[in-house]
Amino acid sequence: MPDELTLALRNELLALDAAAELEAAGIGRQDDFTIDRQIRRTRITWFDGESAAQKAFLDWSDQLRIALNRELMLGLFEFEVCFAVYPPGGFYDRHLDSFAGARNRVISLVAYLTEDWHAEKGGALALWPAGAGDTDTPSDRVIPEAGGVVLMLSEDIPHAVEVTHEKRLGLAGWWRVNQSGVDRIDPIS
Repeated sequence: MPDELTLALRNELLALDAAAELEAAGIGRQDDFTIDRQIRRTRITWFDGESAAQKAFLDWSDQLRIALNRELMLGLFEFEVCFAVYPPGGFYDRHLDSFAGARNRVISLVAYLTEDWHAEKGGALALWPAGAGDTDTPSDRVIPEAGGVVLMLSEDIPHAVEVTHEKRLGLAGWWRVNQSGVDRIDPIS
């Protein structure tokens, strides 16, 4: 991401965090939603698209969506995104970002906002190849360096945020495809 955008988003997230505007993140959706501190320890707040930094990020990510659709013919349609703060000791166990076959999330985006990060601070994004078993070791680890962006297939790429030793700042977003059909309209929410 551009440095100026990374800085603006970092400053907004730090202000939101200082004002206690973030909530404990859970797992699951709707009736299956729960907060389980054994699986995930992070605080989030969803974008409302109102601030200049959020608008700039949404414009930047929409250009990325257009390029992905043009080059890979993915049909990406709707985007949801949240800020995330992992406090010291924070983590998120291995998971997928979409339930298989649900197509509610197709491409996941992770962007890093923390300054001066290095491996000793923890908080790496651990990645496994599609189909990897529960006991397999990660195939890669991404250090959360400011401005870095990771894209992955939401249904296929297992990943985890390893325990962080310092406050880790970032955001996560997901693109969906339009699932409208004869019996169902899938509007942008």
